[in-house]
Amino acid sequence: MVTLRLKYVLSRLLFAGINIITGVSFVFIVLRLAPLASVELRLQTAFRVGIIRYPDEAERMREAWIGFYGLGGDLLSHYVEIWRRLSTFDFGPSLVSFPTPVSTLILRSLPWTIGLLSLSILFSWLIGTVLGIFSGSAPSRRFSQALIWLSSIIHPIPYYLFGLMLIFVFAYLIPLFPLSGGVSVVPPYPTGELSHDLRLLFNLVHHAALPALSLIIPASLGWFFLSAYGATRAKLAEEHVVYARLMGVKEADIRRRHLWGEVSLAQLTLLTLQMSQILGGALVTEILFAFPGIGYLIYRAITVFDYNLLAAVALLSVVVVSISVLILDLLAPFIDPRVQQK
Repeated sequence: MVTLRLKYVLSRLLFAGINIITGVSFVFIVLRLAPLASVELRLQTAFRVGIIRYPDEAERMREAWIGFYGLGGDLLSHYVEIWRRLSTFDFGPSLVSFPTPVSTLILRSLPWTIGLLSLSILFSWLIGTVLGIFSGSAPSRRFSQALIWLSSIIHPIPYYLFGLMLIFVFAYLIPLFPLSGGVSVVPPYPTGELSHDLRLLFNLVHHAALPALSLIIPASLGWFFLSAYGATRAKLAEEHVVYARLMGVKEADIRRRHLWGEVSLAQLTLLTLQMSQILGGALVTEILFAFPGIGYLIYRAITVFDYNLLAAVALLSVVVVSISVLILDLLAPFIDPRVQQK
């Protein structure tokens, strides 16, 4: 048994390593496809919009881009360089806020995105899974039928439309929440004073409420609910569940003993994959609400052709997704011991 577990762990580690190497190599190839003329074009754009004003700044940016994209020197040295940048978290200066390093901008924006998306995804997963298992195990109840009907309507609607609707209703018609931003308390950080820190916490929640609801409502009653419902309906046809019902086991006990554990394994996969995409941010939601997260930072990077920042997010996303899948694979045997025997 110990040998089997060790073999399983080593295989998952090897798979994660291959994923990271493949992903980083793919990003490197894409960067190599950028022609040298595009660097000069971006420098002209930076001069035109006033981001770069002096020749020495332009030279620094030119050297950073040529080095980062591997447009000068030999191929091997630049491939080694991109791994060095990834391991040291050094991605050069950003054009969004020149000459601020890309790593600094990412570290500033990341807490906002992690706070918003992690809580939104967790609540969506929990609500959708519980409601899906309940409705799937008792589909004839009116409450279950109402949920299925509501989910069939909500699922096809893009989540950003919920954001627009929430903004129009609860920030414009009924101004209960702010239209945009992440915080409006001065100073926007804890000071150690209880009254200020409590006001800051309430202000953060107040600003994040509409963006979070625009993510939670369609996700919990959409894909999370439908996947849990479908998995539950499939499990109800299995022999051990049918036998338990014939033996007169209560529906609550069937859900707890036979459905929750098995269905939650598949749901855990969805949860981990959703969590692994946090680094990309909720792009459209953060743009709609001008929320200062990674998604809004990416949008700003796109508008000024900040490829240093975009490449950094792509590289870090490869690592985060691969590690998230690895964590999921390592946790799966604790939920279902049959996994490591496959």
